[in-house]
Amino acid sequence: MTMDTASRAGRLEVGEDYVVSIEKAGGMPLAIPFTLDRGLIPQIVDQLEGMLFIGGDDLDPALWGEAWHPQAIRIDPRRQQFELALLAEVERRRMPTMGICLGSQLMNVHRGGSLHQFLPDLKRENAIEHRKAERERPEHPVEIELDSVVGRAIGKGQIVANTYHKQAASRMGRGLRVVARAPDGVIEAFEDASLPLFVAIQWHPERLNDREEHLALFRLLVDKARCGEAR
Repeated sequence: MTMDTASRAGRLEVGEDYVVSIEKAGGMPLAIPFTLDRGLIPQIVDQLEGMLFIGGDDLDPALWGEAWHPQAIRIDPRRQQFELALLAEVERRRMPTMGICLGSQLMNVHRGGSLHQFLPDLKRENAIEHRKAERERPEHPVEIELDSVVGRAIGKGQIVANTYHKQAASRMGRGLRVVARAPDGVIEAFEDASLPLFVAIQWHPERLNDREEHLALFRLLVDKARCGEAR
């Protein structure tokens, strides 16, 4: 799994919930620092069976032809460059891959898609607040297509998910299918079923790993990796 910048300069971090979720699903989590030389990526991927791209700050909108939004929290450019190269390599090898929040957005942009940079600016019916609200665990329903990889893994057409994001996928990238939405139409999951596993989740299932329908996504990733379906 990838890593994020830390609040203290000169440090990197990964949320404990990601680690716990992968372990609970039967996998062994290994953190990959983005400060490594990108030339090492093929050797790094040689050691892996699956890949998880975690959450973080906002991608540079120049990737899809826009300027920065005033509300953007800019990603470390080193992380963006490293993770785009890492994603290209694991995709080339058809390695089981899942992205969460920023990780999902990265997957869409990598395929040529775009993002809504600030959801409060997006006019839509019955708009809900997707950013972290004053409630400790802000949540909303998510409608899932049962005839999808995500739907079959979760086994339900509707779940309750948390919401901690101000951005979301807009124009979908090549070969990607939207498979879950919030009640206001915001995209919550998409996938490419032509690969062994290429699944993107906008919410944070790692923070809900005490609920089977959310842990099921990590079981999906670990099971696909264990089966060696990338090769």
